Amino acid sequence: MTKSTKKQHTTRRKRATSKADSRAATKKTVSLKEGLNKAWQRLTQRRQAFLRRRPHRSFRVTKRRDYRRSLKLPGYFALTKQAWQLMRKHWRIFVGLTAIYAVLGVLLSGLISQDTYQQLRDTINGTNQGGALGTIVPTLMLFAGVVTNQLGGSTGGVASSQQVIGALIGLYIWLTTIWLVRGVIVGKRPKIRDGLYNAGAPVIALSVLVFIALIQLLPAAIAVIIYGAADTSGMLQQTVVLMLAAGATILIVTLSIYWLTSTLFAMVIITLPGMYPLEAARLASDVVLGRRMRILLRLMWLLLVLAVVWAAVLIPVITIDGALKTVIPALNWLPLVPLVALMLVAFSIVASACYIYLFYRKVVADDSAPA
Repeated sequence: MTKSTKKQHTTRRKRATSKADSRAATKKTVSLKEGLNKAWQRLTQRRQAFLRRRPHRSFRVTKRRDYRRSLKLPGYFALTKQAWQLMRKHWRIFVGLTAIYAVLGVLLSGLISQDTYQQLRDTINGTNQGGALGTIVPTLMLFAGVVTNQLGGSTGGVASSQQVIGALIGLYIWLTTIWLVRGVIVGKRPKIRDGLYNAGAPVIALSVLVFIALIQLLPAAIAVIIYGAADTSGMLQQTVVLMLAAGATILIVTLSIYWLTSTLFAMVIITLPGMYPLEAARLASDVVLGRRMRILLRLMWLLLVLAVVWAAVLIPVITIDGALKTVIPALNWLPLVPLVALMLVAFSIVASACYIYLFYRKVVADDSAPA
């Protein structure tokens, strides 16, 4: 083979390689464009589907006929009575769940230390020297302090890792309660053991929903912190400024609670098999559409009932604990009030899951679509 022939073959190979490279580059460009077009089409379809499910439009006043939905529900007392009757009929299940949470809480996550409670009590008694506040006001202040420490996570002597474990235990008890209530309603006789073994699958998805709920509560937390800082620094001494700041804080807190309504229903929907957290949030948002304020009032009613239960149980226990330890100082080590507070937290989780699940079923049963 001559040199000229070799050069011709080399040139042909280079041309073929360059053509193949150009074709590959063209295909990559086309595939990239197709991928972007498909992604844009998917986003457009999702936006259109979202708008079809929503009667509201930006910068337009929505007519009342376009967003009102029927919501046939029992009265406030009737629905509460149904939840109470269900819990009383199957009291072994719910008492067992409450006891399991309390035991796991003591062993794994801890509770308010007796020293912390005693310091709180001594501080309140120090402000009531000479009995200027009487006996009722210090008891109420001590009750508020115990509730704040128990629900706010400010438990002395408990590490942050233990608080995370306590939160996970609470989520697991929530899932177990809904699993057992669902079985009881359809006429089965589930056991606590079956619920504990089978209900924990969506715990990670439920954790995602809890994270979404924390994000929704973030504006309220920031508003309360700013209001507290402004009050401490003396910026709210003028009446007009105080009214404006309080009004803005109340509006932001109300908005956060308004967003949180659908997330609570999503925490029930997530227990369905094969459900993803964002899908549950979307379905819950569709369920509460046009009904959010009425649903919010029912949830606030639940909080009011739980607050009454806490006061009816914990205030007498605080009084008895103080009187007993005054007579018998050797019992100062006994954490009676922290144990009762932990039991009330467990009861609140179980009762809330039962009530919200029954409430969710009533709302879903009225499957009217937005106008």
